[in-house]
Amino acid sequence: MEKLIPVELLERYINGECTEAEIALVKKWYQSFEYDDDHVSGMSLSEEKELEERIYNHILLKIGHPVTEEVIVTQKPYSILRKWYTITAAAAVLVFAMMLVLYKNQESKMMLAADADASQLVSVTNNSGQIYKVILPDNSAVWLSPNSKLSYPGIFGSKSRNVSISGECFFEVTKNPQHPFIINSRSIITKVWGTSFLVNDNDKSNMAEVSVLTGKVSVSVKKSKNGKQISTSLEKDEVMLYPHQKVIYMVGEQVLKPEVKVEEPELQIWKRVDLSFENKQLREIVPVLNAKFHSHIKIANDRLNRYILNADMAGFNLPDVLEALKKSLNINYEIKNNSIDLE
Repeated sequence: MEKLIPVELLERYINGECTEAEIALVKKWYQSFEYDDDHVSGMSLSEEKELEERIYNHILLKIGHPVTEEVIVTQKPYSILRKWYTITAAAAVLVFAMMLVLYKNQESKMMLAADADASQLVSVTNNSGQIYKVILPDNSAVWLSPNSKLSYPGIFGSKSRNVSISGECFFEVTKNPQHPFIINSRSIITKVWGTSFLVNDNDKSNMAEVSVLTGKVSVSVKKSKNGKQISTSLEKDEVMLYPHQKVIYMVGEQVLKPEVKVEEPELQIWKRVDLSFENKQLREIVPVLNAKFHSHIKIANDRLNRYILNADMAGFNLPDVLEALKKSLNINYEIKNNSIDLE
């Protein structure tokens, strides 16, 4: 590897201000990384997936971020395969240098305008037939089911972490008691006192639901649409939910109806399990997944049956497994009613 070159030179290169000699120097430095360790080839599938999501969402937040940024997910292409991660370290260093230049140009603005940034929303709409994952600024994860929408600030406020949804979203929230996590949907307010749960509330249904997988949440009826600040404390009219509990809100009756279920069917796919497959054909894997997650996965194309998988999927939920199949076997999928078709 060639010795490091000045960041100022990289900045001029990015801005197109280098001389021919300087351009040649940057290219020579870049090419010197070809045989260096890329530091990511040894990652597991779950670690690759997390890194990919973090990079993707960081780009959305930090590059060309308008006051309201709308991300439309129609049909997310096949996830970046393992070879994507084996790009030479030079590319990673060059990207880092570019980000450093951007950071240097905007650092003072970001420090002086943190509260203003909190009002800048990122909106993600999932118009695809797949489940789409978003990593929030606090590292909480949200999975959007098809036809769902999520809006969140580029930087969470100093008092609470507020997001808005429409449709069905599953949350795994990073614990932070000093900054409550609050979900605003069409007819209900959900406050997070624990970790993972499912919220389903949209304009096309006469009911809303919240189901808890782990931890605890509280749910209240939305009283006002005038933008009044939502309380970050637990109030007397809120229904507290614990693992395997559920509440249903009937829009017409305007009442919350708690239910206690030992196993909620809609939560099964979100349970994290340990799976390992060694030289297993897809025809053998699918029955295992259906049994573990109480799902209905079908292989739409017979040629896929012979695909062979070697993978350690420790701590995966079903959407993680589906994403891993896309990466490792180049298999697509689509959710149709209550089934998942592998294509």
